[in-house]
Amino acid sequence: MIAATLCGCTGIAGGMVLGPLFLAYNMVPQVMSGTNQYITMIASIATCIQFIYIGELLWGHALMFGLITLVAAYSGLKAINVYIAKSGKQSTITVILVLVLSLALIALPIDYLLKEYGYK
Repeated sequence: MIAATLCGCTGIAGGMVLGPLFLAYNMVPQVMSGTNQYITMIASIATCIQFIYIGELLWGHALMFGLITLVAAYSGLKAINVYIAKSGKQSTITVILVLVLSLALIALPIDYLLKEYGYK
């Protein structure tokens, strides 16, 4: 609960907390990934509805990013499923999550430092 509150206060996605937590409870990586995606979808839909309600949604950008996201998600899931089917290793999703979360962890302080020293 504390980690989720800190994520909400800092704007970090909850998946960064839930992913490792689910893995610690020995959840199958594919189930954990699907659960995180579902939670993210609900949060994204709620945010989108809020922007529509206040009249601030940029429809062109929303459609463009939505299409890019659909294509990227479909391609990524297909590639991962093909690799898992060939190798039989469920740990592939775990390794990818570790890499992405590590990059996010490194990117946040770097972004702050760049902004602090005038790089935009």
